[in-house]
Amino acid sequence: MRTAPKVVLGIGGVLLVIGIAVTMLGGASIDNANPDSEDWSGTLMWEGTTPTTYEGNFDWTHTYNVWVEEGESVQVEVLDGDEYNRFISCEELEDCWVFDEDGAIAGYDYIGEIWIEDSGKFEVTFTAEHGGSVDVMIRDDSFFGGFLGMMGGFGACCFGILFLILGGILAVTMKDEPKVQMSTITPIDSDGSVVIQNPVAAESVESTSADDNSPPNDGDWWEKEN
Repeated sequence: MRTAPKVVLGIGGVLLVIGIAVTMLGGASIDNANPDSEDWSGTLMWEGTTPTTYEGNFDWTHTYNVWVEEGESVQVEVLDGDEYNRFISCEELEDCWVFDEDGAIAGYDYIGEIWIEDSGKFEVTFTAEHGGSVDVMIRDDSFFGGFLGMMGGFGACCFGILFLILGGILAVTMKDEPKVQMSTITPIDSDGSVVIQNPVAAESVESTSADDNSPPNDGDWWEKEN
């Protein structure tokens, strides 16, 4: 098999293996979000009591749901944030009802999510509107990241299969050609003598033949005079 098919088949195999692995990891992340448990609202990332500040790493592929003690109002602010990295209330998202049934947590209300587009470390402050101590928590929902992982893995699998098919086609169409051994053909004349086709060599042979047929040397000229 030639080099090109081997390379294409190798790339296809690697992509397929990576795609399967990533798809499985993404599926595992989605499976962790069970509608019959609190994990549907995200796994517990942090909890505290107002007034308080939480500092931690946030990833743009995750959703960070904020929960507060039932019946309480809490102001949430992402320090050094901007329009792309901030707290968004459930009123703005129009999804305050989303955890009324699946994922509801006894004694807590869902009030919105911390929206992060630039992964990194951020500080988040929690302050009760009327002062006092209010229990708050952040729950990390990795469903979106798992979904992206599954889509990326599926795409890698598709490209891997495509490369394998292309490599198979190249392997069939680019078979190794049989090696041809070159041999020297020496023509022979009718009288059995070897015919020399190289004009230079022929000239050399003729010159040698002429020298061989030249008359014998009778001696140098000064010897004749004496």
